[in-house]
Amino acid sequence: MTAQHAKKRVLVTYVEAGFGHITTANSIADAIEALNDPDIEVVRKYTFKAHPTLQKIEARFVKDVKWANTFPWHNYIQMAATHIGGIHNSLPFVVSTIYKRAARIYLSVLEEVHPDIIIDTHYLTSFLSTQYRDLIDPHVKVVTYDPDNSVHNWWNIRVDKFVVNCRIAFHDALKHDFTRKQLMIVPFVTRKEIMEVTEDKAFYRNKYGLPQDRLTVMVAAGGYGRSGMSRVVAALMTAKHPVTLIAICGTNNRLYKRLERLKTVAPKNIDLRPYKFVDKVYELNRAADVFLTKGGPNAMLDSALMGVPVGVFYCASEIEYISAHLFTDVLNCGRFFARAHKIVKWVNECAADPHILDIYINSANAVRAEGNGADHIARFIQTYE
Repeated sequence: MTAQHAKKRVLVTYVEAGFGHITTANSIADAIEALNDPDIEVVRKYTFKAHPTLQKIEARFVKDVKWANTFPWHNYIQMAATHIGGIHNSLPFVVSTIYKRAARIYLSVLEEVHPDIIIDTHYLTSFLSTQYRDLIDPHVKVVTYDPDNSVHNWWNIRVDKFVVNCRIAFHDALKHDFTRKQLMIVPFVTRKEIMEVTEDKAFYRNKYGLPQDRLTVMVAAGGYGRSGMSRVVAALMTAKHPVTLIAICGTNNRLYKRLERLKTVAPKNIDLRPYKFVDKVYELNRAADVFLTKGGPNAMLDSALMGVPVGVFYCASEIEYISAHLFTDVLNCGRFFARAHKIVKWVNECAADPHILDIYINSANAVRAEGNGADHIARFIQTYE
């Protein structure tokens, strides 16, 4: 790459399709800026908010995620459709037909920034970045980070560098025709704020006014508060032991109001604490003994990095099943539960004997010891030509 500016201009693109894509994009941008390299200019841009046509597509992404978090079959149908016409042909067909006008607009957005390197965390932005490179600016380099723990058919094999975070994804990528030269494997990418946390459970329980002397369980299901979360909270009302129950409702105001009503009739041994969207939700995670969630890779990762065992109660797609398998079966950071009553049984066991969680805590600490993959990506970008 021949730099086209006085500084190497690195564009980090943002799109909301579940909050994990935004989180990882921010993590990478933060890590590059933390280098304090005078020869690098980082540009953060919500490229899908730059035009009303692109905003409509982003709104569709959000709707799809909410549907998948409610009805798992929705995502399986979508994934099946990626095989139509061959695994490398279906996305180009969709872009050239359904998204044809949006693609032209998106390329003009990139042209305004005129980057030297584009970093993407979503399959569609990645594909459109390679179109920009091939049609408009052959000097640009396209780097994609896959925030999942697997590789699906719509990740674009024409990128210059494809970054994955585990060996499952690495071997998936090879099966999807990425070359070893294209691939780069790094530790999990996370926010620098999480890696900088040094305070213990007691500190954050005191900060948020939580009891110190009882098992604390946090329940969340992504930023949209779906995936059967209310069912799990209701089941935990039957726990026999004293439990502090943190429920993160995210942007789901209906769920928040429902849990606020439930709080008034909760058994005396259950201290239910509903929250709306929390910016520093990892602090509440750190305050917990157990984190119950769906199989979103970023949520499970955050919990592991906070040293908190995870219990997975829902998977919206094959992608999430693979992530749940990685964190529970491979990394041993927690357990998967097919039924809510089994979660209640586990919580009762943990309340009676907290030491049964030690094996998961030790595994989580090993994940944290690997470091932040965002730092690896930043150092790579610093020398990438």
